[in-house]
Amino acid sequence: MLAHDFLRKDDRTFKPTSSSRSAWYFCILVLTKILRCIGIFFLDILAKGAHVVTLLWLVKLWASMMLLPIQKPFSHGSTLRKPMVGKLSLASCLIEMLWFYGITFCGPLRSVLVFELSPSVLLVAIASVFKVGNSSTAKSRGLFFLSIGFLSLLLMDRDHTIEESHDVAHGHHSGLNHLFYHLIATFGVSDHQGGVCILLIAQLLRIAYDNSFRHLAVEIGGPKRLYALVSMCSTLILTPLGVLLLVMTSSVVDSMVYFTVLLFTATVFVMVFDFYAESICFQHVADPVMAAARWSPVTMFSCALGLAWAWYSGDGEAHAVTSGVIITVIAFILASVSLTSSSAPKHRGGELIGMSDSGMPLFAYKEAFLQKTSRSIILFFKETLREILANSDSRRIFWFLCVNLAFCGVEFLYGFWTNSLGLISDGFHMLFDCSALVMGLVASVMSRWPATRHFSYGYGRVEVLSGFINALFLCVIALFILIEALERLFDPPNINTDRLLFVAVSGLLVNLFGMYSFHGDGDHGHGHSHGGGSHGHSHSGNANMEGVFLHVLADTLGSVFVIISTLLIQWFGWTWVDPLCSLILSILILGSVLPLLKSSVSTLLQDIPDDEEFEHHLAEALELDGVRSYSKAHFWQLKSDLNVASVHIQATPEANAQMIRHKVC
Repeated sequence: MLAHDFLRKDDRTFKPTSSSRSAWYFCILVLTKILRCIGIFFLDILAKGAHVVTLLWLVKLWASMMLLPIQKPFSHGSTLRKPMVGKLSLASCLIEMLWFYGITFCGPLRSVLVFELSPSVLLVAIASVFKVGNSSTAKSRGLFFLSIGFLSLLLMDRDHTIEESHDVAHGHHSGLNHLFYHLIATFGVSDHQGGVCILLIAQLLRIAYDNSFRHLAVEIGGPKRLYALVSMCSTLILTPLGVLLLVMTSSVVDSMVYFTVLLFTATVFVMVFDFYAESICFQHVADPVMAAARWSPVTMFSCALGLAWAWYSGDGEAHAVTSGVIITVIAFILASVSLTSSSAPKHRGGELIGMSDSGMPLFAYKEAFLQKTSRSIILFFKETLREILANSDSRRIFWFLCVNLAFCGVEFLYGFWTNSLGLISDGFHMLFDCSALVMGLVASVMSRWPATRHFSYGYGRVEVLSGFINALFLCVIALFILIEALERLFDPPNINTDRLLFVAVSGLLVNLFGMYSFHGDGDHGHGHSHGGGSHGHSHSGNANMEGVFLHVLADTLGSVFVIISTLLIQWFGWTWVDPLCSLILSILILGSVLPLLKSSVSTLLQDIPDDEEFEHHLAEALELDGVRSYSKAHFWQLKSDLNVASVHIQATPEANAQMIRHKVC
C-alpha cells in the first residue's frame, strides 16, 4: 500500500479486524515486520565484513534467485516496458545503496527509525505544512512530533564511538566511503549525522519511486511481477561494480558458512518475506492503509529499540541506545499515530453572542466552541506575526525580543568558540530575560482575544497575571542578589574581569534599546471604559508592559553597576565594590517592583479600586425615573483599563426596564 493511496483515503479510520481470519493476517504482518527488523540487524553485521555495494549485490542476487522461479515474470503478463523497468531498477539501486550506507554509518536502529518511517506519514506531514488537502489538529500535532524526533536524532543523539572507530572498522569500503567522509568533513558534521541525512534523502527518493512503481505495476500485470523484474535488473546493474569490489577489496569474513547463512536469512527476511506478507495481508486486513502507514512502522520502531537495547548492551558499544534515540522513537510513534488519524467531521451548533433589545438570546450557527479549524503551521505563524505587529505594545516586545535573542545567540556562539564560561553564563542570563519577554508577548496577544461563551469577560486579566509573575520573579531575583551581596560584602572573593567589561557594555547597549522601546510604560496610565454592565475608569497602567519595563530596567541597572564595579576593580583593586553595587541594585529592584506586585495582587483578588466615583454613579442611578432603590452593589477592577460594577435595581411597576438598564449601564 503506497503513500498516494493513503492520501486519497485520508478519511478512513482504523477498524478492528472483522473476523478471526483477518486478525490472523494482521498478526502475520506484524510478525514479518519483526523479522524484517531482525534482518536489518543482520545486514549491519554483514556490512562489517564486505563492501556495501558488494553486500547489496549479493542480497539482490539471492532475492532474484528466489523471486524469478516463483513469479516467472517472462512467461505471462502484458508486454514489458523495458526502458521504464530499467529506470525503476536504477532508482532502486540508488535508494537501496543509500539505505545500506546509512545502516553502516548510523546502525540498524537509527536506519529503521528514518528509512522505515512510512512515506505516507511524511507526505501527510508535508501536506500539513503547506495546507494541502484536509488539515486537522491531529496532523499539526503529528508534524510537531515528527520535527522533535528528527531534531533529537540529529542534535541529542551523540554516537561518539562511530566518530573514533568507523574508519577502521569499515576501511574496506574504499573510495565511496572516503568520499562520504570528505563531504561530512566539509560541512563539519559527524558521520552519524551525515548517515541520518543520507537515510532521509533515500526516504524522500522512495516516495517518488513508490509512485512510479504503482503506476507501472498496473500496466505490466501487478506488483509481484514488477518486483521480480526490478530485483533481476538491479542485480544486473550492480553486477560489474559488485564483482569488481569483491575482487579488489579485502574481506574480513571469519567464516564463509556463517556469512552465507546470515546473508540468506537477511535476504529472506528483508527482501522476500516482507514484500509477500504485505501483498497478501493487505488484501485481507480490515484497513490496509492504516496497517501500512501506522502499525507497520510502529511495530518496527518498538522491535528495533528492544533489539538495540539487547544487542548493544555495553556503554562503549557503537550505535548504543541514547536518550536522543529514545525520544525519537517515542516522537515517531506519536507522529505515526497522529498523522494517520482520520479527519472527523466537525460538530456545528449555536453559540451565544449576546442579547437582543427585547431580552431574547442571540445565537450564531458556527463550529462548536473549542473545536477550532486546523491551520497549517506556516499560516498560523503568519497570522500570529500579523497580530503581533498590529499592536504597539506587542510590536515593541517582539522587536526587543528579536534583538535579545540575536545577542544571546552571539554570546553563545562566541562563548563556545573561545571556551569563555562568562559569555556562556551571560548567554543563559539573556535567555532567561527572553523567557520573560515571551511571557509578556503571549500575554499582550491573548489579552486582545475576543470574549467567548466560557470567558465572557475576555482574556484581559492575562496581562495582569503576566505582570504579577514578572514582578514575583524580580522580587525573588532581588532577594537572592541581596543575600549573596551581604555575604560577599564581608568576604569579597577574587573576581576575574576578563571580557567582563565587553559583556557589560554590550548588554547595556541592548538594554538601552529596550529602555527606549518601553520608556512610556513605567508611568501610570489613565483610561476609561463604558460597556454593558460595567462603568468606571482606572489610574493604573498596563501591568504586563510595566512588568516587562521593570525587567529591562533591572537589566540596564545591572549592566551599569557591572561596568562601574569592573572599572573600579581594574583601576584600584576594590573587590568590595562588586557586592556593594549588587546590594544597591537589589534594593532598587525591590523598590521599583513592589508597587507593581501590590497592584497586580489587588487586581487579581478583585480588590475595590480606590475611587469615589462609584458612590456618585450609584447616586445618579437613584435619580433615574422609576428607580426605587438598589442592592447587592459590587465593584472590582477587571484589568488596568476596565472596572466592573454589578448592581440590582428595584424599579416601579410602570417603569421602562429597558430604558433603566440602558441608562444605568
